[in-house]
Formats: sequence, structure tokens, C-alpha cells
Amino acid sequence: MYKLAICLLVAAQTVMCAEFHLKERLEKAKTGDYIVAEAGKMVTVLAIRSKNGKSVVFEEISAPCQNLKKHPASWADWVKARAPGHSSWSMIEIDLQTGDIVECYSFSKAAWVQLSRQESLFSTLLQLSLKPIPTDKLRRIGPPPQDGEADHRKIWAPPLVYEGKKIDNARFEAFETLWPEDSSELSNKTVSLYFDKDSRSPLPFWIQVETAHATAALRVIDAGKHLPSPYRTFPRRTPEFVGAVQKTENGIRLSLKSPKYFRQFELFAVDVTSRVKQITPITHSLVQGDEEFLTLEIDEDQLKQTLEPDHKYTWLLVPTGHTESYTESQRSFTWSEK
Repeated sequence: MYKLAICLLVAAQTVMCAEFHLKERLEKAKTGDYIVAEAGKMVTVLAIRSKNGKSVVFEEISAPCQNLKKHPASWADWVKARAPGHSSWSMIEIDLQTGDIVECYSFSKAAWVQLSRQESLFSTLLQLSLKPIPTDKLRRIGPPPQDGEADHRKIWAPPLVYEGKKIDNARFEAFETLWPEDSSELSNKTVSLYFDKDSRSPLPFWIQVETAHATAALRVIDAGKHLPSPYRTFPRRTPEFVGAVQKTENGIRLSLKSPKYFRQFELFAVDVTSRVKQITPITHSLVQGDEEFLTLEIDEDQLKQTLEPDHKYTWLLVPTGHTESYTESQRSFTWSEK
């Protein structure tokens, strides 16, 4: 969720668990698992849309609390009705190894959005090591005892609502982590998270952080499974050719700008000299560049064997396994062996 300054987790029982990473819990997550969180006068529905060993895709729908004065009886029905009152609706793909934002698409804006890690709570949380909170540090109910007196107060636990029903005497596991220094509101702050011990959800039910001025918290007001979505696919950007063909001593070079999730390509030369276009596969080598910029290099011998002198060509680029994301160069070039 965008810029959520939060974190705390509580345990109703003090059964300590080993240190772990949040991304490990996602291994058991299912498509459609979701939480509904409230923080900063906003309600956000966060659902897992897909996952594999490399990345996870979240669908996120946010609405101002004032637009949802009465919470829907069914969040699934609310989503099916296109989430009336929502202010933003997006899908976010996060790299599980690095925490980088692979892609973010806003359905509200019908556009791809550049999102930094500081603007996505879970992109950083997925990378942090979570340690059990010692029993003597757990939040308790009521005023603290006088000096020298034993502390018999009951350990506090957040509420747990699942599929619209409050779960009495729910058991929690509480963990904490130190947020890295990243110039965000959470920088160098201790974050506490509470997970359902019975694993109803892979995501935390409470996140809290103590700042110098106040306590910021994200509380989950509902959770469940099988959340539907009217959007069946994650819109993907297509690669694009950048600049003109560059001749080198050994052949030619093509410059590309491509999303990080496309790194293998099939390349074709399209002969546009006559009305009937001829398409020929071209062997090439890929040179990695900075961020999304890549270079394709084609050996001169390959060009001599494949292209006709003085014919005009364009380039057709197809990401391997994603024929729907093909792109063709806008500029044509004339092949000459000289």
C-alpha cells in the first residue's frame, strides 16, 4: 500500500517462533488471499493475484474512509461492483529476491506508474528479517505496575475478523524488525507485526511503528480467501526501439528500452521493399545495460547471409513466450554490404 507508515504485531500467547522473512509465509499463500486494512483515514484491500519463485503480484484498491462510512457486508461483492467509492486501483509486482518494484499499473489512471520502494510498504517488508518479540516486551493491557511489583497484566492482542466474522480468543505471534535507513517515514524505526498463529492469512493482521511524536498503526479489519477481480491480466508494457540502427565494425547495433521482466527476445527482419512483406528470423546477442536499456548486436556475417542488398527493412521484436507484446521499429533502414 502506498506510503503506509506502520507496524506492530502481538501475540496472545508467548510461543516464540524462529526468525523468518515475510516472503517465506507467502509460499503457502493462494491466489485470492486478501486483507482489508485501515490506516491514515484510508481503507485498502490488498489481494494476492499471482506468485512464483521470483515475484508476487498484489492487487490494491484504496478508498477514503469517508467514502465507506459503512463497510460492505461482503468485500467480494464490493469488488465485483467495481469498488464504489474507491480512489485508486492498481496491480503491483514485487521481485521477491530484491524487493524492487518490477511493475505497477494503475487501472484508475489507465497507465503504468513509476513507484519507488519507499512508496510500497510490502516491497521492503518482504526483505526484512522478523524476530520474535520477547515476552517481557509484549504490549499489555492496563497501567504498568509500581516499581518492584510483578507484572500480571494480560498480554494485548489485536482483533481478528475473518470473512466478516470476529474470531474470539484468536492466537497471535508477534515479531519485530528494524526498518532500514531509506529517508522514508519509517527509516530506522522498530516495526512490530502480529500474525495469526493459525495461519488464516499469510499477511499480518496488525502493523505498528513508534515515532517520536505518535504511534502509527495499520489494522486489518477483515481478511479472507478467493477475492474476485474484474481484471484478469496484469497489463504489460511492450519493449521499444530507441534511436536509429548503429553500424559497428562487426555488424550493427540496435538499442532497446524494455521492462525488466522481458530479457529474452526473438528478432526478425521485415523486408518492406515490396508489397508482400517477407519476415526472416535473425540471430543476435543481447548486451545488458543500465536499468531498462538494452543493446542487441547482430554479426555482419549473419546479415550478409540473411538480408538482400539495397532492400529496405524494419525490425520486429518479440519477447520470448509473449507474442502479444511484440513491437516493430518505426524507422526502416536500407541494407548495404559496403
